Amino acid sequence: MSATVSKEQAEFYVKMFKEHGLPLVGEIVDERMARIREAAKKGSGAIAELFGDAGKPEPPRKDSAKGFAVARMLIAYAAAVGQKRGLDYATELAKKQYGPDSVEAKALAAQDAAGGGFLIRDEMAAEIIEFLRPASAVRQLNPVINPMDAGTARLPKITAGSAASYIGENQNLVATQPTFGVVQPIAKKLGALVPISNDLIRRVSPTTQGTVRDDLVAGIAQKSDAAFIRSVGAAGEPKGLRFWPVSANIIAANGTVNTANTIKDLSKLIVALANANVRFVRPGWIMAPRTWMYLFALLDANSNFVFRDEMKGGTLFGYPFARTSQIPVNLGGGSNESELYLADFADVVISEATDILVDVSTEAAYFDGTATASAFSLDQTVIRAIVEHDLVMRHDESVAVLTTLLWS
Repeated sequence: MSATVSKEQAEFYVKMFKEHGLPLVGEIVDERMARIREAAKKGSGAIAELFGDAGKPEPPRKDSAKGFAVARMLIAYAAAVGQKRGLDYATELAKKQYGPDSVEAKALAAQDAAGGGFLIRDEMAAEIIEFLRPASAVRQLNPVINPMDAGTARLPKITAGSAASYIGENQNLVATQPTFGVVQPIAKKLGALVPISNDLIRRVSPTTQGTVRDDLVAGIAQKSDAAFIRSVGAAGEPKGLRFWPVSANIIAANGTVNTANTIKDLSKLIVALANANVRFVRPGWIMAPRTWMYLFALLDANSNFVFRDEMKGGTLFGYPFARTSQIPVNLGGGSNESELYLADFADVVISEATDILVDVSTEAAYFDGTATASAFSLDQTVIRAIVEHDLVMRHDESVAVLTTLLWS
């Protein structure tokens, strides 16, 4: 059969489509649009059912995740150091890899490096600190973050308020006034070493960026969180939450572990803060994983879970909690005790310098926890990040600690 269509046939088909096809298409489109409008009322999930994968919102780009810009900046600089080049070369690499107007290229171009190091300045440093929050139990509970550009700061606080009194007729009202004090954080220097395989640097990918960022964050988070929770404040470290509370807020747990005593012990911490007139603006708990699991699985006399449903939502007694292995479970004479913290994090202040100092070397030696390793012989690049911060309490009464904890 011939596939040739005559002019008359073509005109006939056009006429038939106009008379019958177009109205049919219009009906289909109208019906489809009605279904889409109805699905839109129900949300994006219903639209996705109509269109399959095409109806789903585009997932966020992985390279836009917090901290990746810093990681890309570090990789570019590490690659330049590996070739015995400086920041100018790192800037060119960043421009080539991420674009001339990228934040990484602009940040590198703005550096004035000395001695092989440079500063990750305000905006990009804040990006790392923001990503650090979920990695750190203390930061996760939303303390006050205060800038400390000069290496110290002065935070005023009221130590005693004005007093009111009733007076009789023709009696003088006694004048009173509040008294003030100052809390002064002082920058404590924390360094984190991140050795990275040069194979990763030579094969730049989102995986490499994530590795660099995560290692940098983990190095800072692990040590700083431990200090913020339990450091005595010696040897240049911040004083942690454990050593800020007044003596009345350090409470020994009941040695008999049962459901009733557990509820009483938790209540004692809340009452300790309430008795001190703490504001309870952002109260939160910090506990060891062992303590968290004990509370999560705790049963009442009828074998019903006491806290599980609430803890699934991230709260205990209505207050958010964070769990961390930075709280020991081997304290006390029997090496089997732990601690539980309750604080109003509106009175917990982390003061931090806004810049992060970074040095990069392909030849440095570093301690890996057991022995000294050579970056050169291992074909690694070592990144050292130094941050400065301190933790202070506006009011010592705003934190309470449950000690001698045997819950497990």
